[in-house]
Amino acid sequence: MNSTISRLGPWILLAVFAAGWFCNLGYRHLVKPDEGRYAEIPREMVASGDWLTPRLNGYQYFEKPPLQYWITAAAFSAFGQSEWAARLWPGVMGFLGVLLVFWAGNRLFWPPVGLYGAAVAASSAIYVSIGHLLTLDMALCVFMSASVFAFAVAQRDPADEAEQRRWMLLAWASAALAVMTKGLVGIVLPAGAVALYVLIERDWRLPGRLHALRGGLLFLAIAAPWFIAVSLANPE
Repeated sequence: MNSTISRLGPWILLAVFAAGWFCNLGYRHLVKPDEGRYAEIPREMVASGDWLTPRLNGYQYFEKPPLQYWITAAAFSAFGQSEWAARLWPGVMGFLGVLLVFWAGNRLFWPPVGLYGAAVAASSAIYVSIGHLLTLDMALCVFMSASVFAFAVAQRDPADEAEQRRWMLLAWASAALAVMTKGLVGIVLPAGAVALYVLIERDWRLPGRLHALRGGLLFLAIAAPWFIAVSLANPE
């Protein structure tokens, strides 16, 4: 009995946390201007059938890349147009961000660090608020964090070259998804963290371990196609 409880306890706790996190995504109306804007653009994608060119009130809107617009449009298509569906993606990313902190703390340090870090994130008023608002910031934060954490695991773990390469490719892919969420800040900030690491550790050989050729190609394969396609479709 006790062994069953100890085995199921973490999963029960996770289920309770998930229920509390997701049940109140639609607790109030969308707040102007950001939530209204980031809900209207995917609504127009669904209505027009054009998922390539973002539009706001019928006008082309190229201020941000479309990853979150696409996912919110998919949520509207699957669940209908509501405040809950509009905030679903930031909610998912905020929830995954807590799990990411837990995993990174365990992998890079030791289990209590992961647990305490996840508890701090899950109880932080700002973090919880951003995870329940329709903005781009939560997805950007989680993708950049995933990129930096993957980089840290690749450099700190006693891994063979193949494992290190896999972690670095994950770092590059996460940075590309951050770029597709909110633009170049998604690669600039992780690159700044890497540069700071090099300076602090005086690890001048690190650039050779970044797997820049394969990683750069993967980054471009994820981030470049939409920019090329939308430029060809809207040459003006």
